[in-house]
Formats: sequence, C-alpha cells, structure tokens
Amino acid sequence: MMARGGATKPAAVARAGARRPAARPRPPAWPLALAAIAVLAWAWRLLYLARLSRTPLGDSLGPDGQIYWDWSGYLIQHGPLGRNPFFMGPLYAYVLALLRTAFHLPIRGVLEVQSVLGAASVALLADAARRLTNRGVGIAIGLIVALFGMGVFMDGLILMESLLFFLECLLLWQVVRLGSRGATPWQAAALGLLIGLLAAGRATAVLLLVPGTFVIVPPGATRRRAAIGAVALVAGFLAISAPIAWRNHRVSGEWIPFTYNFGYNLYVGNNPEATGGFVWITGSQTHVIVGEHGDGAVDLDGREYLKKTRGLDLGPSASSRYWAAQALEWARRQPGRALQLAGRKLLLLWNRREVPQVENVDEFRSLVGPIGLPFLGSFAFIGPLALAGLFMAPRRGRPGGFLVATVACVTAGIVPFFVTDRYRHHLVPAAVLLAALTLERLVALRRLAPRERAALLRMLALGAIVVFLPAPGLSREKYEWGLAADLGARWLEHDRPDLALAEFEKAVAIQGSGRLPHLAGATGAAERGELDLNLAIALTRLHRDDEALGYYERAVREVPDDAASVRALARAYDERGRSAEAASLYARLPGLIGGDPGALIAQGWSAARAGHIAEAEGYFADAVRLDDRRADAWAALVRLRVQLGRLPQAREALEAAQRAGLPAPQLHAHLALLAAVAGDGTTASRELAAVDPAAVARDPVLADVVAQTRAVLGR
Repeated sequence: MMARGGATKPAAVARAGARRPAARPRPPAWPLALAAIAVLAWAWRLLYLARLSRTPLGDSLGPDGQIYWDWSGYLIQHGPLGRNPFFMGPLYAYVLALLRTAFHLPIRGVLEVQSVLGAASVALLADAARRLTNRGVGIAIGLIVALFGMGVFMDGLILMESLLFFLECLLLWQVVRLGSRGATPWQAAALGLLIGLLAAGRATAVLLLVPGTFVIVPPGATRRRAAIGAVALVAGFLAISAPIAWRNHRVSGEWIPFTYNFGYNLYVGNNPEATGGFVWITGSQTHVIVGEHGDGAVDLDGREYLKKTRGLDLGPSASSRYWAAQALEWARRQPGRALQLAGRKLLLLWNRREVPQVENVDEFRSLVGPIGLPFLGSFAFIGPLALAGLFMAPRRGRPGGFLVATVACVTAGIVPFFVTDRYRHHLVPAAVLLAALTLERLVALRRLAPRERAALLRMLALGAIVVFLPAPGLSREKYEWGLAADLGARWLEHDRPDLALAEFEKAVAIQGSGRLPHLAGATGAAERGELDLNLAIALTRLHRDDEALGYYERAVREVPDDAASVRALARAYDERGRSAEAASLYARLPGLIGGDPGALIAQGWSAARAGHIAEAEGYFADAVRLDDRRADAWAALVRLRVQLGRLPQAREALEAAQRAGLPAPQLHAHLALLAAVAGDGTTASRELAAVDPAAVARDPVLADVVAQTRAVLGR
C-alpha cells in the first residue's frame, strides 16, 4: 500500500500543477520607473502653471514672448511665407502658428503642451543617463531633472527654450543609444535633421555638425561608408536649412541661411557699455513696436535706429555686417577689456547664478512659490558634477566625446555674444549627462583606488570653485526695484491701474531712498524712463491727470528720444490746451524710433486687442495728425469712436478722412456704419449698396465693417 500510495502521490501532484495557471512575467522595472518619473515631471509642471495663473504673471507675455505670439498670429493670418527675412530663429514661431491653427490654443494651452515636452525631455535624459551608467543613476538624474527649477520655469514661458531643450535631449539620447557602433545612413540623416531643427531655433547649433560627423562613422568603416554617413547627415540638415535659406532669399533677395542677427548680438556683447549680459545698443530708444513690420522679428534688428540716428539705410545682411564691424573695431581698440569681458562671460556661463534677460526666475518664485528642488534642482548642484564629468567623458567612447563637444559648441555659441539664463539653459542637457558620469563614480567611491578617489575629489573641488566663484548680480535693492516695476507693468496689462500704481510707488520710493545705485548709460536711463511712463499711464487711467503730467515730463527728461514718452507727453499737453508745446513734441516724433505713423498705428491695434480702446483711439488720432493720408488709421479711428459711443466725434473724423482722400469703398462703408448705429436704416442700406463688392473681397478690414453694419441693421 505504501509503495502504491508512493507511486500515485507524485502523479496527483503533477496533475494539480498542470491545472495551475502559469505565472505572469514581471513587467520590466525600468520602463515603469521611467514612466513614473515622466508623470512626476508633468504633474509638477501642471501644478506650477496652476499656481502661476493665480498671479499677475499668468497669461502675461514678456517682450520676446509677445514677439513670438504676434509673429505666429501674422503667419496664421497671412500664410507661412511671410514677408521679412528672419532676424530671430523661426522654428518656435512656426510651431506656435501650427498649434494655434490646429488646436486653437490660448497661451495657457501652449504652456500645457510645453509641459508635456518638458516631461518627455526628463524621460530622455533619464534613459540616456541609464545607458551611460546604470539604472540607479538614471533614476537619480530623472528625479533631479523632473524638479530642475529652470527647466520648469522655461516650460512655463512663451519662449523657444522649452522646444529647443526637448530637441537637444532627443539628440543626446539618440547619440547615447547609438553608442560607439556608428549610425546607419537613415540614423545619420535623422541626426542631421535634429541639428537642422535646432539651428532653425538658434543658428549657432550648426556647430554640432562637426562632432556629429565623427559620431556617425562606424568603427573600421571604409572611406566610402564614412562618406555615405556624412552625406546623409548633411542631407538631413539641408532638409531643414535649405527651405529656410530659400524663403529668406525669396522675401529679401539675400542669401541668409537662418538669421541675420549675428552682428547685432556680437555688438551687444562687445561694446563700451557691455557687461557680459544683455544691454541695449540702440541708445535709450528701447520701446520696440512689436509686430509693426509683421513676421521675422525685424522690429528688433536695429535698422530703424541706424537710419534715424546715423543716416544709414541698410539691408538685413548689411546691418549685421555693420554691427559686427563695430564690435571688432571696439575689440581692436580695447583688447584687454575684450579679453576680460570674454572671461567674465565664461564665468557667468558656469556660475550658480542665473542671469535674467526677458524674465527673472526670482520674481516668479517670489509670487508662485517653489519652482524646483532647492539646491538639488539647480545649476549649483549640476554644475560642479558636470565639470568633473568633463574629465571622465572621453573614456566613454563616442557618446562621451560628443558630450564634451556639445559643451564646447554651446560655449562657443554663447561666449562671443552675451550670457543670459535662457542661453545657459541649453548647456544643461549635456551637463546633466556629464553629471551622471560623476554620480556613478561617487556611488562607487569606496571601491576606488586611493589615487582615483583623490583625483575625483580634486575634480569636484575644482568644479565647485568655478561654479561658486563670486559673480556679478543684482543687488537686493535693484532686485526689489525691478520686481516692483515689473509687477506694476503686469497689473497694467491686466487693466488694474490701482494695483499697478501701488507697485510703481514702491519702485519710486526705493529709487528716492538713495539705496539704489544710479545705473549710468542707455540701459539705466531706459529703465527709469519706462517706470515714469508706466506710472503716468496708471495715474491717467485712474483719472489723476494732473499727477500724471509730472511723470510724463520726468519720462521725457530721462529719455528724450523715446517715442512712447514723447507722444504721451504731447497728448497730455494737447488735452490741457498747451498746443504750442504739444506741436513741438509732435514735430519730433517722426525722427524717433516708433514715432512714425505706421508705428503708432501698430501700437493702436495692440492697445485695441488688449481692450484699451481709449488709448487705441489716441494712437490712431496721432497717426492721422502726423500723416492724414493714412486711410487705415482714419478708418480705425472712426470705428473706435463708434465703439466708444462718441458718434459726433466719429462723424468729424470721417469728414476729415473724406477731405484727406479716403477711398470710396471705405467712405461708403463707414457712412453706412454710422447711419446704422444712429438708427437710419434707409441711409445705411443705400451706402452699403454703394460699396464695391470687389473691394470687400480684397480687404478683410473693409469686409468686417460691412459685416458689422449688417449685424447692426439686423438687430
């Protein structure tokens, strides 16, 4: 029985085991960890945007952000070809236009898309770090970059940095994934395409073609195979760059590969007032009329300044050559100062401090709260590790060599010009992967030989010294002054002059306390003049006109060649019956940047879009005062006065426009509008019938007037 039982028991167990379901394979741990890191990065960015929306900084565009937003709007309205060569890199403006056209995204929607790009960038860097080192280091790098303060900050701005950062991470990830085995022709073409896209954002990325050529060649490849890879790399690059060069030639007649801002930026970084950061080189005439000339950001190129102050009427390429010659001449006359300035820029590039230009991260942090991890999520932590990693990277084969070359290319693309936080941000992807190499060695510190351990600690100490060297930065008083002045401007954008005035008064109090050093030069004068002008505008909106007049006068004394200040003071004098003084100021306007009728019309439309109808009316009235042949300004003036309910003044403007030669279609359309609003349907219908349908088809503004009139008649 025992033998029998012993024989049957294993069989029963076997049958039971056969009926048990097979164990499911465990999911791979790394993809799950990578997904969790990406979700963390995305969630933190969305939380940041939610906090940002509750401050005056939410949905508020800085100067460059406004340029890109208006540029993309111009492309949506007029088509992708545009009419101007590119002064700034076009990639971001075209991506914005695509997003706004396809998904009708507002500013907040675009920032949410950028939060997804930011999370994807984190995942790419974490996976690249794992491939270079190990899983633990990859997770650590992923967590650091997910909560890296400047990454979160840049993803929350309407600037190209978020998009370029993602492309840079994708490029580095692809290089690390290739390892030292080289690339197939298709992979080489993909790398060239990525470098081309980066150059379409910032042209200095073209330097990456040099290290890219060495990465793609397989070990032991024949000359023919190496040549095929190089041709594929260049072909991918040309797929992006050639259409841009062709388009620039089509609209300007000049061969401009990407942009023509080389000379301008070179002089910004190398001139008698250069500091290492951004300074104005167009005197104190810093009020740029964004969108006046449409696309390409040509309003920033300084050509109008050269024309009105130096009598130089230059084309795009000629203006770049002019500014470059000015920079080289200054460096030739001041070689010691130029060398010292280059060293200062190199220090700023690797320093723990962020050098603000468009937006100040400290200002956002003071209103929004934490943006990233303290210390660990900053360049103060990444920088020393990255500098130490530079010495280790060459031993990691081609990926390591490419990391070193990328750092060299980014440095070479910044130091000759000027350093800002948004430029230094593009050093971060390579720096993070170099830091991963150092972290891997630090984890294994106890297992290293004494000599290796000492060398690693020496490299870290050297990196820390470089990153923590004293560097120029804003004093506490200057920061507080700038914070108050900027917050006041943001509240003005949100049409809260009461809150704006409170901030402006803080800035004036700091300025008058004697604690704020007087900043000499054009940049300092422009900052003080802008504060006075904004304060006057806030007082005007609060109907405190007598107080406003004093600040208008202060603004003009500070920056006598600033068109916005001169025009505002002229209107203030005009409204008080001081006609002679107003006429004298109006006579100066055409000779100032942004003071000609076209610029005033652009400002008028900008004010109208922002909902400041009364201010927009003033711009159009001044435009026709300077040039009564501007039919577009007359038409806008009539419509705005109708919108304000000032029909007698609208009729006066239309009669003046008729005397100045307003074309018949516009005249009949606006007569119809006035009649319809006044309740005279018979006259309105008769005037509408007199409008040439062909003119309506050609002119969208005229078509809008006709549509408005019909809508009024329908009501």
